[in-house]
Amino acid sequence: MTGVRIAGIGLTQFGRHGDVPLARLGVEAARKALADAGIDYRNVGEVFTASALAGPQTGIKVALELGRTGVPVTATESASAGGMVALRHAIWAVRSGRCRTALAIGYEKTTSLEPGGVVPAAVDFWDRFPPQTHYAIEAARWLHDTGCGPDVIAAVAAKSYNQARLNPLAARRNPDPVTVSDVLDSRMVAEPLTKMMCHASVDGAAAVVVTADAAPRSVRVLAIEQTSWPADPHWPLVGPVVGPPAQITLTARQAYAQAGVGPDDIGVVSLHDMCASEEITALIAMGLTDASGVVKMAESGDLASTGRLPTNTDGGCIARGHPIGATGLAQTAEIVSQLRGEAGSRQVSDPKVGIAQAVGGGGSCVVTLLRA
Repeated sequence: MTGVRIAGIGLTQFGRHGDVPLARLGVEAARKALADAGIDYRNVGEVFTASALAGPQTGIKVALELGRTGVPVTATESASAGGMVALRHAIWAVRSGRCRTALAIGYEKTTSLEPGGVVPAAVDFWDRFPPQTHYAIEAARWLHDTGCGPDVIAAVAAKSYNQARLNPLAARRNPDPVTVSDVLDSRMVAEPLTKMMCHASVDGAAAVVVTADAAPRSVRVLAIEQTSWPADPHWPLVGPVVGPPAQITLTARQAYAQAGVGPDDIGVVSLHDMCASEEITALIAMGLTDASGVVKMAESGDLASTGRLPTNTDGGCIARGHPIGATGLAQTAEIVSQLRGEAGSRQVSDPKVGIAQAVGGGGSCVVTLLRA
């Protein structure tokens, strides 16, 4: 990835945006990212957009509102991994020499969907097998295998809520610190997962500017790798759920090899946590810790921004919120902010390499490695 850099990031407030048109959210995030990079939209050579739920031609609408420059616009859809898939396309557009600068934009509105839903009711698979059920099965098995109690998952969730208190753009910002008891006492969704262990369905957008040009405050792209669901006889679930932990391991190993770094080099982590138990699974799968290590870190506070392995320092899907197509780009933006030293009160101490990981229902997985 020699010479490819992220020069600008932009996010909207995550939460409820009522009657604000979806395209307007995408435009807002894109304009913020361009301003952050100090780049005029006329200098963007390609645009890649991501959404799981947007209507046809939304990507074109966003681009045309930014400017009628004739730039190629490609819309992508890969569920929760969609934003990072769009980023991969933008990075490779620059890496291949097709353009000097590319823009990735993700946007979504989920709060107008049916209560508790994350996709339209027309996709009836989710009515019969909502994603929380999948994560509950995985979490219950992990607790059984390790002999742990649900308080470990609750500790991870409480950390994410308390990190979100430091993020002015997060959807769930509790006025008081959140405790393990608060999480355990919230409504049960799918045992052992309570409501506070499950993600916030929100509206929002995020954008990232990728460039081959030298830019102030930019960070280097070391690697970005994407896989689809591999064969795994130990992962019998079917349909639009995420792939097995083995897929995360495969994707991370490919990214480490591409970047020439390893798990010990990682200073800050942003990963997909549709439920808090997924944070545990992903940290282990990416080789960043083992089962006993993640328990100790969850209980000691070492997963917070002041800890030994800062993870989801912006609150993650749990508390920052999960606007599906925008999530992967929001994760990337948090890593960029941390590597720049611009994360404010949630700033990690001098991180050099950051990792962002996204998975999407149906079996997409993307891992991105960035260096300050």
